[in-house]
Amino acid sequence: MLLLSDGRVMVQEEATAHWHALTPDAHGSYVNGTWSSLKDMSFWRRYYASGMLKDGRIVLIGGEQSGAGNDTTKGEIYDPVLDAWSPMPSPPGWPTVGDAPCNILPDGTLMIGALWPSTACAIYDPVSNSWSAAASKATSPNEETWIQLPDHTIVTVQCWAPFQTEKYIISTDTWQNEGALPVPIVDQLMHEIGPGMLMYNGKVIFFGAANAGGHGKTVIYDPPATPSGTGTWAAGPDIPKVGGQTMVCNDCPAALLPNGRVLFASAPFVNNFWGQPVSFFEFDPVSKSISQAPTPTNNGNTLYWSRLMLLPTGQVLFGVGGKDIQCYTPHGGPHDAWRPAVHAVHPLGSHHYLLKGTQLNGLSQANIYGDDCYPATNYPLVRLTNDLTHKVYYCRTHDFSTMGVATGASLQSVRFDASGLPHGHYDLCVVANGISSHCVDFPHHRRRGHEHEHEHEHEHEETVCCSKQCCRCCQCCGCVPCCCGQSEANDAEIRELKDEMRRLQNSVHRLSSIVQKEDVHEKKEVTKEHEHKKDDKDEDDERKGHREKSKRK
Repeated sequence: MLLLSDGRVMVQEEATAHWHALTPDAHGSYVNGTWSSLKDMSFWRRYYASGMLKDGRIVLIGGEQSGAGNDTTKGEIYDPVLDAWSPMPSPPGWPTVGDAPCNILPDGTLMIGALWPSTACAIYDPVSNSWSAAASKATSPNEETWIQLPDHTIVTVQCWAPFQTEKYIISTDTWQNEGALPVPIVDQLMHEIGPGMLMYNGKVIFFGAANAGGHGKTVIYDPPATPSGTGTWAAGPDIPKVGGQTMVCNDCPAALLPNGRVLFASAPFVNNFWGQPVSFFEFDPVSKSISQAPTPTNNGNTLYWSRLMLLPTGQVLFGVGGKDIQCYTPHGGPHDAWRPAVHAVHPLGSHHYLLKGTQLNGLSQANIYGDDCYPATNYPLVRLTNDLTHKVYYCRTHDFSTMGVATGASLQSVRFDASGLPHGHYDLCVVANGISSHCVDFPHHRRRGHEHEHEHEHEHEETVCCSKQCCRCCQCCGCVPCCCGQSEANDAEIRELKDEMRRLQNSVHRLSSIVQKEDVHEKKEVTKEHEHKKDDKDEDDERKGHREKSKRK
């Protein structure tokens, strides 16, 4: 399952070249959504590298099993606008690609690792449609899980001897040893490992496939202060047993929930094989504990068939090789600090816009498997809700300024296409990893001078807004004639108040955490001051009492 940038979920039909799309309904519900068929790819394949490119297309290459032979090197790219596949070149000189581990780097290129016995890595540039060699690892990348960090590095656990850890520094194209593991998490017979996840506290958890002392283990990585520094590893909590059986994570997915917990799949340990049925757990980084989650009814297949998809709603789809797809709704919501933020929306033509903001890609890749698929969701989606009809729409996003994670206060951008959007007023939200920004007002109306779609970013730099000057002068308005045909003056004043309310609301959210901390401090100071004043008052009363006594005498 892969998340398209227009809000649809793209799903491959098992052991075929067929693809389908799940589209949410008018209320934004995926459970009540509809399925449609997409164009077939050139041949069927299983277990391959994949990802979302910066222009909104989907890239996939390889296949441990396929119609082109096992561990094929062939790849192709899906264009969701044209509903068409096109071939891409294979890495020069590579005999296999298969189920290569991969990562979409912040600049939008695709990095993959070779299978055994090679230690080579290569980078595909979709702009030049060409490959270049990257630095080789110390051990084979085969079966590894690669986790991208905010400092533009990738951390991984070796699935081959000496079973230590490595980190790739993108800026210098170098791999470095990142130290030994505190507990064993790799099944050294199968060379399998579970998913990893960059969490909202900035640390990474890896879930183990090994049966170590009767338990599946986890490890937690704390990144260093600089990209070239060495992070630290610590043992995490054991995966709880189910029915007295040791539970492990050999080849399975995980998703970072909006509440900050990590949902992950697991199954009973089987020597030199993958277990079943599938069970689910949640790791809580606050309490540093693992608890069992509800069990879906479609959990009967072998663990490695499991796939998760983190939805824009914050829910998670689960499939395990059959037609039955289950949807998990977690409890709780995100901290405000984890949300994307919209700073401005600029028109580029009658149906195209440029959105700027912060944390548009989210703080993690959030939806992780490992070597068999790469369904990360760290890119912005634009969700719109019509003010009058309350219908929900997703506009296709593309041209992401970065594919990195946790970009902080740096201003990022994305373009979106509103060509299928009915004209009207909307609440606009940016969603990344199932977490929505606070919504802003978005008027989408036909603008003069943009009947033809030869747009460039420099044509219009004004922020899309429904201003009083524009709305009160529909006939002569050259900025954004957004209110023509409506009750211009009253509507504009209402929307101006609505905008101000949203700005104030966002300010309150940003200050709330600071105020809470200051309140505690002030309460302590007030208490101390009150005690001092009380002591001073008692002293004054005592002096006054002595004076009164003297007068009476």
